[in-house]
Parts: sequence; structure tokens; C-alpha cells
Amino acid sequence: MHKPSTDPIPYTLKVSRRARSARLRMMPHEGLVVVIPMGFDRREVPALVERHREWIERTSLKLDRQRPEAQPELENGLPCMVKLSAVTEEWQVSYEGNRRRRLEDLCTLPFGLALPADASDPDTAIAVLQMWIKKKAGESLLPMLASTASSLGFSFVTSGVRIQHSRWGSCSSRGRITLNTKLIFLPPELVRYIIVHELCHTVHMNHSKAFWELVARHDPDFREHDLAMRHAWKYVPAWVGVK
Repeated sequence: MHKPSTDPIPYTLKVSRRARSARLRMMPHEGLVVVIPMGFDRREVPALVERHREWIERTSLKLDRQRPEAQPELENGLPCMVKLSAVTEEWQVSYEGNRRRRLEDLCTLPFGLALPADASDPDTAIAVLQMWIKKKAGESLLPMLASTASSLGFSFVTSGVRIQHSRWGSCSSRGRITLNTKLIFLPPELVRYIIVHELCHTVHMNHSKAFWELVARHDPDFREHDLAMRHAWKYVPAWVGVK
């Protein structure tokens, strides 16, 4: 007979000025995150976590089952291959020591990436790799945004890419659209859905009925895509960063 675990559950504690009460979040790469408001008694957190043990274990198991097959990595967690599903590219990664090279000079053809970092220094290697990913995302995602806007009859003022934790995209009231760098790892149909979603916000700065009708006009499968986005984190490698 299986006995329930009584070991303490590890978690990350975050204090939020906007939080009104304590809440638990199970994140794909961070694990359990406990968010508490300012002034919350931290001594109450262990008991809070323990009361939700069953939910935590059930959710953790569900996330493990949904996790796709991991991409090849070196022993210290560095990737030896990077799959950019949005543009259907796979890049083989090599680590060539701390040589001084420009970001533009990292690529070798076909689809080879030579990082000027030593594999024994994973922090530096990951930092350089993240810079390359952001550059690659800008070169790929922003033209997709412009092309989709043109073909569907939308307009926006400016655009950019950022590595973000919780948002896949955003549209400001001034017409600036920002796309999450991590979209470069998602399937093309999901990337297009996010782009359409943000373009529709240039017309409706809300999630009203009119907004969703506009989304449906340009993406008839938006409900399926919106549902898939709830688990889209599974396409993003842990080394990309979650903050």
C-alpha cells in the first residue's frame, strides 16, 4: 500500500505588492511558487503549503506527464541543440572557449552555433545563448508581426521582443506591440495566434465580446489555440530563463 509522502515540499517564496492574499502557483521550471502579500506572516507559509499537499503533488505529476521529450543537453545542463519551432530550425551548439567575437559572428552554416564561452562556465554560456535567442527572435518574430498585420489590415506604431515570465505578448494604448522572445520555441500556429491576438488589441483594448469576434474572424481555430497556450511553456527550454 502506497504511503503518502511526509517530506517537506520545496517552494520558492515571492512577495508581491499587488497580491491581496497568499496563493500557490505550480510553475513548469521553478516548481512550487508561493506568492504572499506585503506584511504576510511568513511563519504561516509551511502550514499553508502542507494543507495543499494533495493538490501540489497532483499538479506536479500532471505537469511531468505533459512535459515533452527533453532536448539533448551536456552534463552541466548546457544545450547541445536548440530547436526553434516557430521558424522550423534546429541549431547544433558548440562551446569554443572565451574568445572575443561579435554576436553576429556566432553562426556557422548550416545551422551551427559556436558560442565564445567555455562549457565549464555555464552561467556565461547561457547568458550569451540568451542574447542570441533574443536577437534571433527579433529577426524572426517581428517580420511575422509586420507581415500578418499587413495581410489582415491592421496597423501598429512600434514593436519589440523581450524575455518575459508570464505574458506571451502585449499591446499598449499607444500602439506598441511587444512579443515574448520565448515564442520562437512555439509551433507556428500558436505564434500566429498570439500575433493575431495582440493585433486585435489595437482595435479593442479589452477582452470584450467584440474583441473575441474580431479574433475569430482572423483565426477560426482561436479557441483550440487559446487552450493550447495554457500548456505552451512545455516548448520552452528551462535555460531560456523564467524571470
